[in-house]
Amino acid sequence: MATRTIGQLSPELTDILFEAGNRKLVFVEGKDDIEVFEEWFMEDLSELYFYAPGGCENVDTFLQETLNKSTKGEVYGIIDRDFRTEQEVDESSHLFILKRYALENYLLEPFAVWEELRIYPSKYFQISDSSAMETALLELCEYLKTMIAANWVIYEASTGAKYFKEGYIITDRIKIIQQTSKRLNWELATVEPKIAEKEMIIESKLDSIENAYQIIDGKHLLHQILYQYTDEPKTKSRVEHFRRLLIRTVKEKIGLHHDILSIVKQSILSK
Repeated sequence: MATRTIGQLSPELTDILFEAGNRKLVFVEGKDDIEVFEEWFMEDLSELYFYAPGGCENVDTFLQETLNKSTKGEVYGIIDRDFRTEQEVDESSHLFILKRYALENYLLEPFAVWEELRIYPSKYFQISDSSAMETALLELCEYLKTMIAANWVIYEASTGAKYFKEGYIITDRIKIIQQTSKRLNWELATVEPKIAEKEMIIESKLDSIENAYQIIDGKHLLHQILYQYTDEPKTKSRVEHFRRLLIRTVKEKIGLHHDILSIVKQSILSK
């Protein structure tokens, strides 16, 4: 077995490599992502070690430093798609970009959401089956359209302006445009057509869950699901609890999406 050279690495990466040992090292964006992947691939943890340096930029930085400065070749990164184009989603040999907007979008399969909501404390939930749930989820995607469009404009502006975070209470389109104008320090006449352009692109994707989930932020959608269909306080712990229920249900009752299996099973474990 080859000896790994780690003297050139930062102390943090040195510790990570020692912790990973002979396992394949996979950088993911956040601790929540680790929770998902470790649950979904529990039987493979003797071969996989997931670590979250925090954010997609740090994933790329840690990945490149490890590849460039150590002899450990079995190191990979998995990041959210966010607003990347189809061309940008093309996979490299070590960095994988999800085809859906975020990892949360793989939790929000209509059956999984319906299965958990039907037994969740609520006085509002009256959806009959997973097919009706899919329709309801697409309606929520439509509801989120302007906010997602606004975040897309902010993303492309690259000014460091703050995004609309998940849990933001949607009021109306005009207010979102006004808030975007303030965040970017742009004129309303500049912001409104840019948001309208993005809304049209998003609208074209709302014909199916598979297409919608490429462009709608699953973190926002998860909060809206709880806001619309449950009557418990929308605290961080409640959101995390519901998220964990979805992680389990997707694995046990649906099976993992082929995007996830392709990355972990075929592109990482099989190498």
